[in-house]
Amino acid sequence: MTKQKITLALGGGGLKGYAHLGVIAALEENGYEIAAIAGTSAGGLFGSFFAYGYSFQEILSFIDELDNSRLFQRLHSDPPSLIGLKGVYEILNDKFKGHSISSMKIPFATTAVDVNTNREVYLNCGKISDAIRATIAIPGVFPYLKMGSLTLVDGGVHDPVPVNLARCIAGKYPVVAVCLTPPKESVKNLLRVQLPSFSPIPSSVIEYFSNLKYGKALEVFLNSMDVMQIAMADMQLQLTQPEVSLRPDTSKYYFLDDVDPEELISNGKRIVLESLDSIERGICSFQPPKIIPNAVFLSDLNIDLD
Repeated sequence: MTKQKITLALGGGGLKGYAHLGVIAALEENGYEIAAIAGTSAGGLFGSFFAYGYSFQEILSFIDELDNSRLFQRLHSDPPSLIGLKGVYEILNDKFKGHSISSMKIPFATTAVDVNTNREVYLNCGKISDAIRATIAIPGVFPYLKMGSLTLVDGGVHDPVPVNLARCIAGKYPVVAVCLTPPKESVKNLLRVQLPSFSPIPSSVIEYFSNLKYGKALEVFLNSMDVMQIAMADMQLQLTQPEVSLRPDTSKYYFLDDVDPEELISNGKRIVLESLDSIERGICSFQPPKIIPNAVFLSDLNIDLD
């Protein structure tokens, strides 16, 4: 039986991105072939492993081996940020060995924003690890990435669910978009911002800082960012109209919370199983759209990527 090919547009959501693993695994188990992956932020991170060629079981083994205490340590070379991503960078270097996006088994690209020009950039070339470092660089929270004249931050600033990018890299296949934020009409109370327990910042310092005016201001800022991301995701999905839109249940977590990976993976699988009929209807109604890129491709810029 020939498998139906689809393109994935994986949205951002911090550590909630484990849900993407469950979605991908369930789609493959139910007869769908992932023809290409476009990712923003967490979607770029988790999607990159599949695009490179790692199996679901191999990725699960990465998770089991993770030393969470190292994930958010800082490097001496880090630009200004609240916390670092030393452990994440180590994983990227270990799993991708300095390879480029062109070496991936299926087409892949991710999104970032150049804060010098306020322009969205589609990262479709260069080192895989650099593309991921850029797309997960939540402004002010994680270190930004300098790439030639570009200063790149998290693509979710502009495009939380990269449907347009998915169509640009594989427009002849229907797009399955995976959004990790709830619909805005279902959100009544935002979760309180909390750094994970394995953050390198001592809990006593976090508690002290959170009670200061600056700490309260940061909390309001980050919660406001969450409101903005929810609204932007809804708006993007309405504008881009993916053939299929899936929303795994991630409602109990904020993007930097301690999470239960197994629960989120299970929720990702569940939303696929619950949506099989609507997935099939969306795919059957697919008509190749006119593709109008709303960003610049990195490959079109004169950037030294060495």
